[in-house]
Amino acid sequence: MRRGELVPVALEGAGKLEHWARPETLESAIEGASGLVHILSPFDPLIIQRKRTELFFGYGHRFEAYVPREKRRFGYFALPVLDGSDIVAAIDLKTDRQRHKLLMQKWNWVGAAAARGARKELKRRIEDELHRFEQFQLGE
Repeated sequence: MRRGELVPVALEGAGKLEHWARPETLESAIEGASGLVHILSPFDPLIIQRKRTELFFGYGHRFEAYVPREKRRFGYFALPVLDGSDIVAAIDLKTDRQRHKLLMQKWNWVGAAAARGARKELKRRIEDELHRFEQFQLGE
């Protein structure tokens, strides 16, 4: 910002939150975002900045590891799933390192993008990413 490389961006509903971007980013169309699935950590800056996550995605993630089991909505260590520009699920995973497996504790659909009619194809793409994620987690 001080070097003049960023410009302020006004977002409706942002209140006092300030946003900045490179001019070329604002001028270019987002290509290729559709169809990309990312499994995010609850500590990812995209998720941990809850006000921005709510503003951008209409999704409020809460880290529930310290919440009593009966009050958890998504699970102990739920990971938000980003599909293109929408958060569509929160999946609670556990790594069993002794058996070299990634265990699914709970799967929650979230947001309008995960509408019932679109879930079959979306689930397949998420499962493909989960397979890649499992290989990464287990160091394979």
